[in-house]
Amino acid sequence: MKILFDIKHPAQLNLFKGLTNELRQENWEVTICYLQRGKLPNIIKSEYPNFQLIPVGSSHGTRWSILWNGNIKRTLFFLDLIKKGKYNICVAASSIPLALACKIAGIPIIQFYDDPERKQVNQINASLSSQLFFPPIVKKNHKISVFNCLKEWSYLSPNRFHPAEKIPDKYGLTPHDYIFVREVSNKSFNYYNQQDGIIGGFAGKINPNKKVVLSLEDKSYKSRYPKHWIILQEPVEDIHSLIYYSRMVISSGDSMAREGAMLGVPSVYCGIRKMKANDMLKQLGMLEHLPAESALPFINKALEKKFNAEKQTRIRNKLLNQWDDMTAFMKEQINRYKL
Repeated sequence: MKILFDIKHPAQLNLFKGLTNELRQENWEVTICYLQRGKLPNIIKSEYPNFQLIPVGSSHGTRWSILWNGNIKRTLFFLDLIKKGKYNICVAASSIPLALACKIAGIPIIQFYDDPERKQVNQINASLSSQLFFPPIVKKNHKISVFNCLKEWSYLSPNRFHPAEKIPDKYGLTPHDYIFVREVSNKSFNYYNQQDGIIGGFAGKINPNKKVVLSLEDKSYKSRYPKHWIILQEPVEDIHSLIYYSRMVISSGDSMAREGAMLGVPSVYCGIRKMKANDMLKQLGMLEHLPAESALPFINKALEKKFNAEKQTRIRNKLLNQWDDMTAFMKEQINRYKL
């Protein structure tokens, strides 16, 4: 059986990592396609060794590049690739180009996504895909089904992720005594309407006595942040252990804010997007959505408190008992198309 995955950013890379390894162990022939955008190619090569890797299209941040290189050219390339490769099924997380190519070629495609707010994109994906899966934050129909978790749980569940305490030590950090900050670029489709460098606008007002590691998507903005902050260089070895052992996560991107919350770390999302996926974690008291500098009072007050390791374990065990095993769920859906 031959299967093709499309990966457009790091969150999707992690979503499918365990699944692709398990499928390969079960003698599936697995192809990983990826968008040439930012640091993603280097991270793909690091995280997916010994897989067949194929770059498909690119994105350089401009609207024209996203439309032409990231969509139109990708669709044509995918159509040629899946016809020549004779794939049995394709898998993605919101990829209209791959879904359209599969529709034309008559090949099944299933997609796993968590952003119902992008209504037009989801309507197109649903019409083109064999099945589209969301967390329990949507209404089901004949094309849309649900999984009982958030997609980041596929690689953050205690059954899948085991933190390595040696990772903070590589940066001279003490577990639960530093802040993890993620600053996304506004050059992607999801963040075009978001102020660039949101956290950089108030970084100097965050408690200066706390050590900080910064995952900065656009390194050209590094001068906006305090000099004592440690700027990570991608690919980062075991970034989720670095998050797990932090005392707080502050992120202008929604994905990493959710990751921090699922790892049991107090997390603050500073971006502008209102998302139902985030609401699932907010209702559990695991995530705060405080746009831009409005987050500052909460951050500094929370940093005065001692980190509660018992609460971290309790939160993760609670999710483990309540949520699906996302990797097992995805594999079950894929096997429905097995010849």
